[in-house]
Amino acid sequence: MNKWMLIPAMAGVIAIGGVAMASDSVPASVASKDQLISLKEAKELAEKKVGGIVTEIELEQEGARYVYEVDAVAKGVEYELHVNALSREVVIVEKSTDTKWTDKMITEEQAVAIAKGMVNAIVKDIELDKDDNLHYYDIELEDEKFEYEVKVDAITSEVIKFDKEALDNDDEHAQPEKLLTKEEALTIAKKKANGTVEKIELDSDDNRKVYEIEIKDDEFEYEIDLDAATGEVLNFEKDRYRTAKNDTVPKVEATKQNVTNHSLQVVQTTPVKQEVKAEQSQPVAKRTKLTKEQVLAIAKQKATGVVTEFELDGNVYEVEMEDGDIEYELKIDAYTGAILSFEKDEE
Repeated sequence: MNKWMLIPAMAGVIAIGGVAMASDSVPASVASKDQLISLKEAKELAEKKVGGIVTEIELEQEGARYVYEVDAVAKGVEYELHVNALSREVVIVEKSTDTKWTDKMITEEQAVAIAKGMVNAIVKDIELDKDDNLHYYDIELEDEKFEYEVKVDAITSEVIKFDKEALDNDDEHAQPEKLLTKEEALTIAKKKANGTVEKIELDSDDNRKVYEIEIKDDEFEYEIDLDAATGEVLNFEKDRYRTAKNDTVPKVEATKQNVTNHSLQVVQTTPVKQEVKAEQSQPVAKRTKLTKEQVLAIAKQKATGVVTEFELDGNVYEVEMEDGDIEYELKIDAYTGAILSFEKDEE
């Protein structure tokens, strides 16, 4: 992955190659921090020079001279610049029009506005990244309870990823939740599936109490996960383990012919010949897989949010979607559109 990094306008520190470097970082024996311009000022000088945005910047020492090496983009042109860290002189070293960067790219401020439209939190970091010719803003946010990662397509403004993780804030005084009884949990589960209860077990998943229930009927097995406090269905799976009773093969009856020969009776058994109809010789129509659009339309009847993964595995489409702190996983028959599996996880 080629990584492009954008310096936040309000930030004084940039991570380069996984190392955080302060805007005034330079050996004290060579020059004091008052002598060198900051990363922020070097970024502003470079952007003013080309009329675009900085995608990567790094402070380098060339002998006794300190130079900010800068990559920037403006109106479909990529630039490499040097900004003298003492004199503030800006020199264009190289430029290239062989690029997919365009002047249609949204700004950092617009990307932040989109991220904040999904979650009201403080922006901790923002980077402009490039992955397989896809340019996107990677934005990290945080509030009192959670940290978030939002990726916004820099061209289309589409949110292509949303992650939410709980911060490690242990609350020793938290009151224990009142949980459903097994009978109450089964009452809810049997609204989704009828049959014999094979298993009901209370378990923990990400600090949440969950009832894991298995039910079986004559044809299907069901797995249902319920939030033990709220009764919410977190996961529902339905798998066929036995064919329907009416799928048995019809028996072929035999005819009996009596032949008399010198008082000896012979019973001859002859299988009935099945008459082949003319239309059976015609080629069977080839099944057609559903399109991606058709599958997504089916998925969105059960789930909401952003599609984060779409994959065809054999004859099954696997779809993953995220809506805030809720994640969905669906498996859909590629020919019939039947929902084979549905999972809902909420943090």
